[in-house]
Amino acid sequence: MNYLAHIFLSGDHLDRQLGGFLGDFVKGPLDGESLQAWRECWPDELFQGIRLHRRLDAFVDAWSPYQECVELLGADYRRWGGVAMDVFFDHLLARHWGRYSDVYLPDYSAAFYQWCEQRQELMPERARQFIARARVNDLWVGYGDVNIFLPVLERIDQRVRFETNLVETGEQVLSHYCELETRFLALLPELLRKSEAWC
Repeated sequence: MNYLAHIFLSGDHLDRQLGGFLGDFVKGPLDGESLQAWRECWPDELFQGIRLHRRLDAFVDAWSPYQECVELLGADYRRWGGVAMDVFFDHLLARHWGRYSDVYLPDYSAAFYQWCEQRQELMPERARQFIARARVNDLWVGYGDVNIFLPVLERIDQRVRFETNLVETGEQVLSHYCELETRFLALLPELLRKSEAWC
């Protein structure tokens, strides 16, 4: 799952949402020395959000319905299929947002961006830089436009230090749009149940 999905699945608590977002920026064991200074200043809900992020990632990576979505792309696209699928699922979540939330997505996004600004001291520098760019471009709302899907993958590809077929994988995802959309709409309720049970 990508940023918007992790934030959404973290529930309504803003610090837990922040933890859901930070899960991609915080590396190493949560009880390890490298994170000790952060743990001392993180509120419990933020820490819980990071833990939930990792638990959901582990679950989804091993979850056969999700793996079937990646396998649908074909063997040539399996290596980067998970990355492309995560971004695509954020697109689908934004597109179908009204099915799952009573809060208008632009309002939800604005509240999260504002909270990140208030909690900057609790965020690693790379996360602060990312969320500042996301806010300027209103990335969460932008995910709803399928036309930004491939450009997002291009930006990810530019950060990878070796050659990938990520953009081609994204094109393959789009060629299966309708089937993947149907699968996503069936998968998300189960992820919501899991996240609620684990929060």
